[in-house]
Amino acid sequence: MPAVAALSQKQQEEAAHLYRSGLSAQQIADRFGISIHATYYTLRRLKVPRRSIVEANRTRFESKPLSYDLKTKLNEKEERLRMAAIMLYWAEGYKVGKGTVDFANSDPNMVLIFWKFLSEICRVDQKRVRLHLYAYEGQNIQNLMRFWCKLLKLPLGHFTKPYVKKASLILGSRGPRMIHGLVHIRYCDTKLLRQILVWIDGYRQKCVGGRVVNYTSL
Repeated sequence: MPAVAALSQKQQEEAAHLYRSGLSAQQIADRFGISIHATYYTLRRLKVPRRSIVEANRTRFESKPLSYDLKTKLNEKEERLRMAAIMLYWAEGYKVGKGTVDFANSDPNMVLIFWKFLSEICRVDQKRVRLHLYAYEGQNIQNLMRFWCKLLKLPLGHFTKPYVKKASLILGSRGPRMIHGLVHIRYCDTKLLRQILVWIDGYRQKCVGGRVVNYTSL
């Protein structure tokens, strides 16, 4: 393994540039075949300040590959789908939380529109998709889950444990109005949530002006 002296001045300057560009000290060490201590020596020698733990974690997060494959060139039909889904998410989706895209609705058409957006425009990793059912006591939970799985063309294994509301908690005499229950489509990815919030903000600016969501804190 070469020592620090084995790096030419040009290589040391390249190492400093790579660190400033977001590579970690370990990644730089691996690239040049030197120890991590030698990397830090080079950075100190060239007066490159070390990142804080928070900055290092953020840099690692931003450098991770995406779990989805965003389609960037959309035809007119796809543009309409994206706009419809974003407006639905603005109204019915969770905008804050633990970095999870979470859309909830009892209307099969709305749920299907948002799922088509996730699967065809965002091209998410379907293995990471989770479904959560909210239903009333007395409803056939298995039939409800099968209904949503058939609609979305997803296997039952995507469902987490359902929430069943007890009959004693149901107010009024009209009974349950969500005949298919209410389903959540969840996809845990902070970057995708941030992208959706950026789209919301863009459409909002075109329509009403003024900031509504704060996506920069995610």
